[in-house]
Amino acid sequence: MTIPCPLLLAGLLGVLSFPGAAMPAPAAERLRLIVETDAGGDPDDEQSLVRFLLYASEWDIEGIIANRAAARPGENRNVERTGLGIVGRLLTAYGQCWTNLVRHDTNFPAPWLLRDRAVAGYNDTDAAVRLLMAAVDRQDPRPLWYSDWGTDHGAATNNLRRALDRVRLERGPAGYAAFKSRLRLSSYDAFGAHTFEISPAFPLWVNTFQPAFEGKRWYHRFSALTSRAGGFDLVRDALTGHGPLGALYPTNTTHWAKEGDSMSFIHLLPTGMNAPEQPAWGGWAGRYGLNTNAPGRAYYWACEADAWQGATHRDHTLARWAEALQNDFRARLDWCVADDFRKANHRPRAALNGDTGREFVCLEAKPGERVRLSALGSRDPDGHRIRARWTVYPECGTFRGRVELETAEGETTGFTAPEVRAPSTIHVILEVADEGSPRLFDYRRAIVTVKP
Repeated sequence: MTIPCPLLLAGLLGVLSFPGAAMPAPAAERLRLIVETDAGGDPDDEQSLVRFLLYASEWDIEGIIANRAAARPGENRNVERTGLGIVGRLLTAYGQCWTNLVRHDTNFPAPWLLRDRAVAGYNDTDAAVRLLMAAVDRQDPRPLWYSDWGTDHGAATNNLRRALDRVRLERGPAGYAAFKSRLRLSSYDAFGAHTFEISPAFPLWVNTFQPAFEGKRWYHRFSALTSRAGGFDLVRDALTGHGPLGALYPTNTTHWAKEGDSMSFIHLLPTGMNAPEQPAWGGWAGRYGLNTNAPGRAYYWACEADAWQGATHRDHTLARWAEALQNDFRARLDWCVADDFRKANHRPRAALNGDTGREFVCLEAKPGERVRLSALGSRDPDGHRIRARWTVYPECGTFRGRVELETAEGETTGFTAPEVRAPSTIHVILEVADEGSPRLFDYRRAIVTVKP
């Protein structure tokens, strides 16, 4: 039996037991997003900005804040020597690609719109603080997602921190709490006392950068796991023959294609499987568990491990999706120079049990009942043949036993609901892949609640 997902979530998911935790927004709603970058420092911010702009069609981008007034000598080699100048240079390149990009996705925002929303966040200006406050205060029922990509030495004070300081001073405790309740973070921690010491807590914070792994910050694993996934070749697929935006991707980082900040917004992509407000469910940016240093708060970080390909490892939370996310990036780089829809590949669209939307499909079953799952209705916009594959994602659900699917590939599958003593959830991921070049993937998630 299909059931409304909000009902399932309210009753069964642990994140909602935390004070201030938010109900997931319908997947059909575009997320509102502001990013803050210290472009001009470590060149990996510019790497991430290239990817970010190629996904600008996926969100309502309400601001790009550049918080470094002067580029770092030596390490940063951009010809522009201010953070806002570097962001502006990338936006100019985006604008030169835009006429082709909109042939592939009409949701790409006009270049002038993004340029109008790119502001300096230096310590001697309050433009970014005003932008943040206006965005949070806007009469829009959707929360505002905010991402700081790491405010390194030489950059200004984080601008959300400055905005929170001002709101607390000017609006008092109640106004501060109301303002903070509108925020969701997929971000490094640059907020001072506002993160742990000043109540209330942020309603949701997903830290895609920590905790450390083998003595280094977790984001360093992005390069190791994704930079060559699916046969991706940075020189061939970005730097050569892919237009002015790809050509601005710097290579002088400590890790090849480092992109340490990209997971913060990859977590927010509408893939049909990603669940931004449910980080423990996993997705293209990995799977996140509760931060044990913040008991009672909906604060998550990259501490989880997945069983995959016969082993359990923290890397697997990201590695299992590396080919898909990197092929998708490669296709969008192709869009920059493909002046006709037919000259590039596009992601297929997965349908689950007849549902062609982006929401999760929620089902109920009794022990012993057969759960039926179908990919019929999935399609490819380019007319390529598509393949459906089914996977139980055990770490996401609450049922801890083994679930055997009738088949792992094909248009239909199913399983027999197991015996349970209390309502338990099972997550099944439908992956649809095309036969284009590069091969692209789309997903849907079935959440089956088994009730005794």
